[in-house]
Amino acid sequence: MRKEIKTGLFAVIILAATLFTVEYLKGKDVFSKTTTYYIIYPSVDGLEVSTAVTAGGYQAGRVSGLSYNRESMDYTVEVSISREFAVPADSRMEVYSADIMGTRKIRLMAGSSQKMASEGDTLQGSIEPDMIASLVGSISPAVRNLDSLISNLDRTVTSVNLILGNENRHRIENILKHLETMSADLESTASVIKEKSPEINGILTNLHSISSSLDSAAASAAVMLTDAEAVTASIRDAGLDSTIESIHSLVLKLQDPSGSVGRLMTSDSLYNSLTRLSNDLDSLVQGIKQDPKKYIKISVF
Repeated sequence: MRKEIKTGLFAVIILAATLFTVEYLKGKDVFSKTTTYYIIYPSVDGLEVSTAVTAGGYQAGRVSGLSYNRESMDYTVEVSISREFAVPADSRMEVYSADIMGTRKIRLMAGSSQKMASEGDTLQGSIEPDMIASLVGSISPAVRNLDSLISNLDRTVTSVNLILGNENRHRIENILKHLETMSADLESTASVIKEKSPEINGILTNLHSISSSLDSAAASAAVMLTDAEAVTASIRDAGLDSTIESIHSLVLKLQDPSGSVGRLMTSDSLYNSLTRLSNDLDSLVQGIKQDPKKYIKISVF
């Protein structure tokens, strides 16, 4: 009887160990409490049961199941997350490459919602390009640029070959000859300048003398300006300002219509009287000319 009991207990232990192993390989932690969530992906390349789910670099759970949706032609991934981690309802599960070898994991990117996701909820999913694909994408523009550079170099070499052809080679030789001639002319000019250096030094000396003369003239002009300022100050000190003020006062009095001279200059009655007097004198002169006896009596003694 004891032997049968031992055999039964051993079978139960083996069965429990087998179930534990199967569940562990499925990514389920038998000894911890987890919450199950679902994510829809267009592809599960690199994912498998027991793939790690990380949060901030720490393993928060595992993939516990994969299934294909025939109607929508996408995949449902079941993940089991430890209840130690709060999962807001707007959290996102991103598939990413954990290393350069392309090992794929799922990253829990917690949202900001105050509402927490519940058991069996479907979370948002996204897929980050793997490192190799990103590297290839980064290298592709460089490869295209390299191809363009090689093409440009090829065209440049072709152009150089055309330039160095027989006809152009003669032209280049002629250009070099002209350059040699120009170099010889420059050397000759330098020799002439060297020979004429005493005369050039004399010219520079004369220019220096002229500059000194101009400086002296400028000093004399400054003295003249100083003298002019002194004369102006003398005129001002001599009382010319008071004389100008007196003349200005006299002009104002002449223009004043209330003064005697002003009335004389501006009064219409004086003008009319003078006009009548002139007319009377003119009439008298005319009368004397016409009949002098009437106005002049001559007595003879």
